[in-house]
Amino acid sequence: MSALAQRAEIPAAAPEPGTVPALAALAGPVRVDVLKPVCAAFHDLSQMAPPDAVLRHGGGLILIEQGAAGWDQLLLMLAVERPSTAVIVLSDQLPAHMVRALSKLDAWDVLPMSASVGDIAEAAERLSEQRPAEKDEPGSSVCWAFRGAVGGAGVSTLAIESAFALARVVGPGKVCLVDLNLADGMTASFLEAVPKLDLAALSNAPERLDARLLAAWCWQHEDGVSIIAAPRNPEADALANEAAVLRLLDVACAAFPFVILDMPRHMMPWTKPVLAAVDQVIIVSELTVPSLHAAADMCRDIDVLRGEANKSHLVLNRMFKKQQFRAGFPVEKAEQAIERKIDITITSDWDAARTAVNLGRPIADVKPKSPLVSDVDQMVRQFAPEGLMVAPAPQKKVKKARR
Repeated sequence: MSALAQRAEIPAAAPEPGTVPALAALAGPVRVDVLKPVCAAFHDLSQMAPPDAVLRHGGGLILIEQGAAGWDQLLLMLAVERPSTAVIVLSDQLPAHMVRALSKLDAWDVLPMSASVGDIAEAAERLSEQRPAEKDEPGSSVCWAFRGAVGGAGVSTLAIESAFALARVVGPGKVCLVDLNLADGMTASFLEAVPKLDLAALSNAPERLDARLLAAWCWQHEDGVSIIAAPRNPEADALANEAAVLRLLDVACAAFPFVILDMPRHMMPWTKPVLAAVDQVIIVSELTVPSLHAAADMCRDIDVLRGEANKSHLVLNRMFKKQQFRAGFPVEKAEQAIERKIDITITSDWDAARTAVNLGRPIADVKPKSPLVSDVDQMVRQFAPEGLMVAPAPQKKVKKARR
């Protein structure tokens, strides 16, 4: 009997809904339709590239049907990059090299192509019991990407301040700020950090990156935020490849509960996979007509990529202080013009920002009562997972800088 015929005859008798807590599956449409009702959370991987699937769902429970497009690449990548993933393979004759790949996983099972939904649910339950609990599963990590609609919109500043705002709530050592402006990033300069990322080594052998090597490439600020940045190199954009960047983010998300990305405005070969995989995309704009139009276009493109249920957020930076607003303050008019909600506005505080970068510190350290700090705190609380921000973050007392 052909594989296609076997798939058409999948037994329909299924367990109760919600029997399988969470499952990501690379399988045919018939099996996907049968599995969805019994899963509390189901993710169809058929439209997702293998690197994206590994980044987003590695470490969880994944079902792979032999013969599905990209099934072999996905299985091999999971074995190398996320061996903590529990994998169920549907196959009647699995190649020897795939069996060797499965043996590298902590928990796995092989079922025949004719397996019923009940068989899959039993295997999922069995693997969940066998698989050792992973401390830093991607499902427990939060990854936000900041991207500017136009140049000079203050993306790096907002990414930095957001990372430190998170650290003040969740504690030191839990937040990682990754500067993906690989050629000319400013994060290291703003914080007087040491750019330790070896981009050439990462690009040549991304599969060799693990938690230990990542730790060697991290520089930790005294406030408890880890910084990953590469030395300035005009050839860096050409040197970096999609596999390297996705591997870097995959390992970072496994090592840190919170990862903040400072993204370049211009499109890179890895931009779309990263934007598709992160939890939140935050587009930064200014309140000018050209910037708003650029932001609206960028948001629409990202929404097509991520889907209606996971739209990007639009943030207006460098706004006037509220006491300086005039009667004709145009935020509502701007929303009408671009036909999109503006999620957050960030008040400008040029003096505080300039002092902070000159001292290599976040703005909250040099001017904790700055309206910019307050607005960033509000943004972080609005975008953070429910239950994270249960109380106002205590402001740290900082000695004034000597003049």
